[in-house]
Amino acid sequence: MIIKGKSRAGPSQLAHHLGRADTNERVEILQLDSAGTPEQAFRDWQTYTLATKGKLGLYHANIDPDTKYEMTPEQWTRAVEILEEELGLQGQPRAVVMHEKNGREHIHVVWARTDMDTMTLRSDSQNYQAHERASLRMEQEFGHEHVPGKHAKRDKEAQPEFPTAEVSHDEWQQAERSGIDHRERKAQVTALYEASDSGPAFKAALEDAGYVLARGDRRDFVILDDDAKVHSLGRQLPGVKAADLRAFMVDIDPESLPSVKEARAAIREAGRVAPSPEADQSGQPDISAEQAIQESKPADRDTPMSQEAAAEAERQHIDALRRAVMELHATELREQELRHAREVTELQESQQAAADKAIETFAKEQAQRIVADRVPEPGGFERIWRNIREAVDEEARQQRLADEARRAADLEDRRNDEIRIMVSGLDAAQRAEINTLVDRQGKERADLLKEQANDLKRRIEDDERARQIAREYEERQREALAREREGPERDPRAR
Repeated sequence: MIIKGKSRAGPSQLAHHLGRADTNERVEILQLDSAGTPEQAFRDWQTYTLATKGKLGLYHANIDPDTKYEMTPEQWTRAVEILEEELGLQGQPRAVVMHEKNGREHIHVVWARTDMDTMTLRSDSQNYQAHERASLRMEQEFGHEHVPGKHAKRDKEAQPEFPTAEVSHDEWQQAERSGIDHRERKAQVTALYEASDSGPAFKAALEDAGYVLARGDRRDFVILDDDAKVHSLGRQLPGVKAADLRAFMVDIDPESLPSVKEARAAIREAGRVAPSPEADQSGQPDISAEQAIQESKPADRDTPMSQEAAAEAERQHIDALRRAVMELHATELREQELRHAREVTELQESQQAAADKAIETFAKEQAQRIVADRVPEPGGFERIWRNIREAVDEEARQQRLADEARRAADLEDRRNDEIRIMVSGLDAAQRAEINTLVDRQGKERADLLKEQANDLKRRIEDDERARQIAREYEERQREALAREREGPERDPRAR
């Protein structure tokens, strides 16, 4: 039983990933502890973190059993409960989504991390050990074969016999990888992609499965297998559009990856494939790991030119990362603007319908009042007498007509006043509703812009940390090579 997960933000991207019907044969929402869509729920759960001092308001995990075991609905529910207990997320709102791809079922679980009672985030420390404890409990309870792991499931006595498994994907049967065909490889890489929630996670999963992610000459990303053969990453993911893959891999800078030549050298240096005199895709002979490191080593930074070149490369890299992130942010803003426009249109339509109904009701009431207020015509004798009297007294007839005209004018003025009051009330109510909606939308936009600014800052800081680690690793490699060339007699540890 393989379990993988971590805390994260990005509710829109996560909802899009979980709802993708184009890359899954079946997508089924088994549970959603919130009204509305998964995206709305995830956005709400992420918004809760504003009251805390955290940023990662969601915990996303996937539970992936071996294909030889068929899980019942009760077992899936029990699996979620076990993982929830081990992670300490009991009582938190959650969503459970089933994915089926090539006959293989796995589930994704998303929890809200914000504890509404304490307004703090539930801890996610030691989560890998929690995954393995939950996996072990599931294997024991469901009668599945035990898969050793690096942490809680590690069996030191059995380690030589049972190699440690990466909990992410059960090593994808590494003993058989050398004979994998293109269909199996595509299914394997696609499964790794579907089980990952970010570019770095996908890169780590590929490495766990024995692949090396590299920078291609004509493509953004390629992968190399154990035999150092090159495969286009995009072609290994049927149904995934190039734009979607670029957006998914936005956290991975192609310039930070090894070239095909460097990746092949590293694979051969690790002994995973025997060296050969064959040329690589560029037509140049393969080089050793030492040569690859020397070629990738930056120019001497003590010279003004090298410092200027390094600064320019740094600036270009940051600009590229900034553009990629801002492109994602622009998409989020466009989606929000479209949603806001739909909300305004829907509100205006509902207001118009309500106004039409109010006017119709008012018109009926007016008609009823006109009938009620109308002075009844005199009876036959009274009418004859009035006509005789007015025939001999013109002043009496003029007085009667004046009285009737005055009463009619009074009624008309009263009706007009009632109409103005009603229309004024409708306009005021509609304006209040529109103003409330616009204020809320303005706050949502401000919140999104603030979240995006923080996201951009975080991505740049994370990228800088990653490149700093890479520089330190490179420096250690150069020092090790230097010690190796100097010989043991020059090695201080040999003295």
